[in-house]
Amino acid sequence: MDADVGTNDEKVPTGAPPPAKRSKKGKKKVAGVPSAADYLKVTPIQSNADILEEDGKPVQLSKLEKAQQAILSEDGMSVTSHKGYRMVRATRGAYGGTWYFEVRVTHLGATGHCRLGWSTKKGEVQAPVGYDEHSLAYRDLEGSKVHRGWREDYGAPFAEGDVIGCFLHMPEGGRPMESSKEDVWRLKNRLVVAEQPEQEAKSLAGSIVAFTKNGELQGVAFRDITEGTYYPAASLYTLPEQTEGATVTFNFGPDFGFPAPAVEDCPPARPVSDLSFRNTDPKGEAVPPSSTANGSGNASDPGNGRGTDAHSLPEAMS
Repeated sequence: MDADVGTNDEKVPTGAPPPAKRSKKGKKKVAGVPSAADYLKVTPIQSNADILEEDGKPVQLSKLEKAQQAILSEDGMSVTSHKGYRMVRATRGAYGGTWYFEVRVTHLGATGHCRLGWSTKKGEVQAPVGYDEHSLAYRDLEGSKVHRGWREDYGAPFAEGDVIGCFLHMPEGGRPMESSKEDVWRLKNRLVVAEQPEQEAKSLAGSIVAFTKNGELQGVAFRDITEGTYYPAASLYTLPEQTEGATVTFNFGPDFGFPAPAVEDCPPARPVSDLSFRNTDPKGEAVPPSSTANGSGNASDPGNGRGTDAHSLPEAMS
């Protein structure tokens, strides 16, 4: 015998699933379809045109990853800036493998200075390389190294006309700690990034950053740095009375002015130009659920130089 039900209740046959629940607006909730809580927060990309323009091109300085006051050359290989320190990063970075690039100090003028090195995307662009925990620098003045704003004795000072080599070794086991191209989606004719849950970055044992001056290794500058995707970076400074800006010119390879250095127990470095091309092809208007794996947008696999960038974006959820 069925239990008594109210006048607005329905009897459910024995063994049958309960009827679909209705929202306040009367719409049925379909079983198996994620609710709003199952989706990630999205952030619009500041310029659709710029990110698409950088797709499929060789490594160069990024129009997106720079301070507004930093001016790039037409070929995207030189940067000019003046007054307060401001940063620019390259379009590709790596979280695994061994990499090398060069920077020629093209022009500093009477008051110009620069800092060169590596930075994650969390590095503050309205500040010099080495300003915070997200970047590491070799400084022209005194040849010091800088990280977290701390300057320490390191190598020889450098000046206009010198060529500085930047070396990075990231052993296996490190994570990119940033969104990957699989997290880029087209939503209402805008490119957006599906933000991944924040993860705590850890020190990567065996990682090394080193620098050269005109081909001479200055020694290991940093060891066991925090895991993440590191991009070639530079920052420039001049005093207000200097009317012209300071300029540096990047060389991502494969041909360098000086050979990449041999650094203790590290494999031979590859040119940053070998980092895989990004090919953003966003599809659909559904953002993937929060179970999406964290990856790297501009990283290279240490084994063959092809990371997630070598593949197209996933199809949108149906």
